[in-house]
Amino acid sequence: MVNFTKKCLIAALACVLLTGTASAASHVRVYVNGMRVNEDVILQNDRTYVPLRAVSEAMGAQVDWDGNTSSAYITFSEDDAIAQLVENVSPSVVTIVGNYNDGSDSGQFNNPTMHGSGVIYKNNGHIITNAHVVKDIKNLTVVLSSGETYPGRVLFSDEAADLAIVKIEKLGLTPITMADPSTIVSGKTAIAIGTPISLSMRNTVTKGIISGVDVVLPDSHYKILQTDASVNPGNSGGPLLNIRGELVGINTSKFAGVGIEGMCFAIPVDTVTHAISQFEQHGKILRPALPFTLQESWEAKIGLPTLKGLTVKNVSGGELANGDVITALNDIPVHSLADWNEAIKGTYTGNGITVTFTRGGEAYVSHLTN
Repeated sequence: MVNFTKKCLIAALACVLLTGTASAASHVRVYVNGMRVNEDVILQNDRTYVPLRAVSEAMGAQVDWDGNTSSAYITFSEDDAIAQLVENVSPSVVTIVGNYNDGSDSGQFNNPTMHGSGVIYKNNGHIITNAHVVKDIKNLTVVLSSGETYPGRVLFSDEAADLAIVKIEKLGLTPITMADPSTIVSGKTAIAIGTPISLSMRNTVTKGIISGVDVVLPDSHYKILQTDASVNPGNSGGPLLNIRGELVGINTSKFAGVGIEGMCFAIPVDTVTHAISQFEQHGKILRPALPFTLQESWEAKIGLPTLKGLTVKNVSGGELANGDVITALNDIPVHSLADWNEAIKGTYTGNGITVTFTRGGEAYVSHLTN
């Protein structure tokens, strides 16, 4: 068997093309797993034909041609797909390194150092990472997958969302592709890339599954993803990917301890895109200023499903009173603080909010302005 040296159209393997008009279509673009196939495309009878080798190899398959039998052999495995994915996505993953900002004037990279990971989302040097990665950092430097280093600066940061944007002065970078949030479900493959523990481990890879969606932790502002893809200190801010190499989340934390295994967490892509949009439009993530605090039911605190609302506490003004129970925000039911924050994320534009609440067994609606 010798190497497949000529282009073989997919249709040619299956059957002789039906009669009809065939023409090269230079204006048609074909993408496989987000990567453009740079080969001639033929349109015939409203169908698109692309060279077999181009499509197969873009998916990580091996293509061989047997000239004696005029046969094409395509060999594909999950290993091939993941290896191709890592090769394609690695240019979008960076390491962020710097010194702890302890108030001293020590020179660049004098110990103690700190590092994390990040993801390029614009080709002009915009990088998304965790807020805790860049908090209290100085001499911030971004290391590309190529090993090139560039000074970086923090443009925006939000500790509640644990997301920040770092900028470097570099054009022509490879941005990550964002996944469709509706495709992220439990059981699908999850791949983490980042720089755990040591800078010598830049862009190392671990694989697992999406263990859970809409997970709420005691200290999480929004709902998050759970995965058993291994992440460690230094992976924070790096990407969690699907099998197509699309960003499903930003790795942020893990549980560690005796008897605990494979419990790692990521900020889902819909929260990431929300934060990016808010940062770029407003310079911060907009949230309403409330003249009260909210208290969850005991069921919500321990993660049990509940239809109970949020109890109003410590009122300092407005129509609501201590003991009122809010059941909906902008017509979205809320039963936990994470529900409340998700509803704000999805509906708040800076023009106030509408809450539905109960008092003495009666339901009321109130519009709260900022």
